[in-house]
Amino acid sequence: MKTLLVTRPSLEAKPTGDALELKGHRAVYAPMLLISQVSFEIPDLERSLIVTSKNSVRFGLANLIKKDRPVFAVGEQTAAAARDLGFTNITVGPGTARKLLPILKECGIAQKRTYAHLCGNEVAYDICDALKQCDIDAINTVTYQTTPNNHFSPSLVEAFELGEIDGALFYSARTATIFEETIAGLGKHDWLRKIDAYCLSRRTADQLIGPWRTVKIASQPTEQAVFSLFD
Repeated sequence: MKTLLVTRPSLEAKPTGDALELKGHRAVYAPMLLISQVSFEIPDLERSLIVTSKNSVRFGLANLIKKDRPVFAVGEQTAAAARDLGFTNITVGPGTARKLLPILKECGIAQKRTYAHLCGNEVAYDICDALKQCDIDAINTVTYQTTPNNHFSPSLVEAFELGEIDGALFYSARTATIFEETIAGLGKHDWLRKIDAYCLSRRTADQLIGPWRTVKIASQPTEQAVFSLFD
C-alpha cells in the first residue's frame, strides 16, 4: 500500500482518491487550485463548442439548454461528462488539446465551422490561437476562474515531516508548478527526495525541477495510465 498525494482541485480529487483506495492505497488531499464559476455570455448558436476538461463541462456546458449543439471534447472522460448532461452531438479527441487540434482544423476548413472554447481564465495551450493561425474563427469563452492554493494543512505538513507520503499525482503543469512553489515557500525541498512524482504527461513532468526521488510519466494522458505507474 502506498500513501499518495492527490493535488487535483477538490471536485475532481475525491473520485481520484476513491479510485486509489479501491486499489488498496491511501489517498491524502492537497488541492493546488481553487475553482469558482464566473458569469459568461453564451456563445452564438452557430459556433461549435470545445471542451478540454471536466471543468469546461461543469461550468460551461451545464449552463446551456440546447443539448444537440456540436461539442468537441478533448478525450473520453470529458466526453462522458458532457453525455451525462444530455449532450448528444459529441466528437471525441485523443486526450490532449494539441491532439484535438487536427480534428478541429479539418472540420473548420471542410465544414466551415466556427468555434468557442469553454475554458478557465488560465489555458495551458491556447487552442483558439492555433485555429486562428489557420484562418478559422475561434474564441475563448471563460466560464470559470482558477486561483493558486499555496497552502498545506498542518496534518499534511506533519505527514511530510514523518516521511509518510510515498508519491504525489500531478494531472496538470500548473498544479505541478504551484506545488513546487509551495514547497519552496516552506523551504522544504528535502521532502521531495523521499517522494515519487506521477505525472499525466511529459509537459506536466517538465515543470518539476525539485530533487524528487523519481519522476514518472504516464504512457498516455489517462488516470488509468497514471495508476499503472505504481500498481
